[in-house]
Amino acid sequence: MKQLNKEKHNMGSIIRLTIITMVFIFNPGRNIHADPASQHVGVSLHENMLNSFFDAMGKISGKGSKKVLGQKIKYTWMVKEPNVDIEPGSATFKAIVKIKAGKIKTTKNAKGEMDITYLKETNRIKIKVRELKIKLSFEFLGQKVSIGTVDLAQYYKPSFEFAGPKPIQNQVEIEQPDKTKKIIHIVSANENLILEKDKVTVYSDLEFTAAE
Repeated sequence: MKQLNKEKHNMGSIIRLTIITMVFIFNPGRNIHADPASQHVGVSLHENMLNSFFDAMGKISGKGSKKVLGQKIKYTWMVKEPNVDIEPGSATFKAIVKIKAGKIKTTKNAKGEMDITYLKETNRIKIKVRELKIKLSFEFLGQKVSIGTVDLAQYYKPSFEFAGPKPIQNQVEIEQPDKTKKIIHIVSANENLILEKDKVTVYSDLEFTAAE
């Protein structure tokens, strides 16, 4: 009998401990902070991942011809070292464009901004190159030959879309000691997109509310 009472006492302690723990985890009255350091969830995309994608795209190049001093000069251009540089507060797309016209070779630097947004309705982080225009030219017999302007963004046009911090489930069902079910609703709030060193992160808080 003493052993049975002891087991009941231990079971009661376990049940009380479980209830106390659940109240601590799901208490909807907690303070919600917008400070990223204390937010509940963070989804980060590193610039190395984006740069690996650009590497996989392979060669981006073009060609044409230009009449200079009565001569038809054929030229080619090729994009080298395309990369995304993410710094606190900014995201830049950079590339080197190499131009060749006969034996003449020259290099141009291209630089453009990127659009990075978080779409709460669909829980998507969207990244795309906004504009990357560069004026192509080369020197021929002391004369500057303008080829034209190329917007490299059209070749890196597809936007990247990734899942954000919103949880997959919007509610959790918990069985109570009396065998009844308690529903806890989960809502994502205070979404906060921040450009950090080498990465973009979307932070958010999770709000827990017990169903009436």
